[in-house]
Amino acid sequence: MPHSFKIGDKVLLIHTGEVGLVKDFVNMYMLKIELDDEMVLPVFMDDLEIFDAEKKELGDEPIADTKEIINEVELYFTKHQHNAISGFHLSFMPVEIDDVHFFEMILVNDTNDDIRFEIKLSLQNELYMHLRNRLQRRYIYRLGDLAMDELNENPTIEITIEHASHPLFQLNKQFKLKPKSFFRDLSSTPILNETAYNYHFGILQNISEKINAPIHINAPLAQQVERRIKENYKKPTPEKHRHYYIEDTIDLHIENLIDNHNGMTNAEIINIQLRHFRKALEDAMVHKLAKFTVVHGIGKGKLKAEIWEILRQYGGIRSFQNEYHHKFGFGATEIYFR
Repeated sequence: MPHSFKIGDKVLLIHTGEVGLVKDFVNMYMLKIELDDEMVLPVFMDDLEIFDAEKKELGDEPIADTKEIINEVELYFTKHQHNAISGFHLSFMPVEIDDVHFFEMILVNDTNDDIRFEIKLSLQNELYMHLRNRLQRRYIYRLGDLAMDELNENPTIEITIEHASHPLFQLNKQFKLKPKSFFRDLSSTPILNETAYNYHFGILQNISEKINAPIHINAPLAQQVERRIKENYKKPTPEKHRHYYIEDTIDLHIENLIDNHNGMTNAEIINIQLRHFRKALEDAMVHKLAKFTVVHGIGKGKLKAEIWEILRQYGGIRSFQNEYHHKFGFGATEIYFR
């Protein structure tokens, strides 16, 4: 049964000893937790407990119970770090709750390296999930759930894994989940030692060797390159960032709005995002849409607050809300016009 947490609660991450704040709800079993370094990550409620402020203030040394947890993790690493490594795995663990069948997606780091990862899951060629985070050695990261019937929606996964300290050591994979082959590899998941459907990715590779490797161009390839160059020379330069042709949605993540934002301040980025938002909002009102969605992300909430302030100034808006969206989570506001 889900626990009783509310936004703003100070909680303890049982398996790591970290303390954070409840920022938002993902679903009835998972919360978004903000840690000291402002990193926000999804955590299952079963892995959390209310932090006892009377025992210790946020930022102090871990309380006695936390030390025991940390010691257990350290002992686990010490015990397993010399074992043979099996690499990285994406595991789909079957779960049934109230006759609802789904799979819990888990990224497994069965190596002796701390890593950073980025994973994208698309359904019917539309982005369904996008996560970036760190994952320590010999540990797991619970990514979320995939419903049984979503296996029929042509799920595609892109995953990039890189060493936390040496980014030239990477692993990149892209593949589709095909129902016929999905159920073939039912095996024990490393570290968890529980039965799941597993995809094995191997280990990190030094991509500098590929970058520096000489390129051998044979005659057929040379002809193909020459033909492509001629074709591209004749084509007009495509217009970039045609966001306003999306009928009822605009994604304000800065990489979707401009080609390069390196060196820009947060204030400059927000100004660009708000300028695009005003233009898209006015276009939606001109075209008399019933509803319009703006994707602003979660972050610290600054962009959302500015957007809501703008919305209060428009008389043609009936209402707006920031509730859980099946594609954008809590990172989008739905606007309804009069």
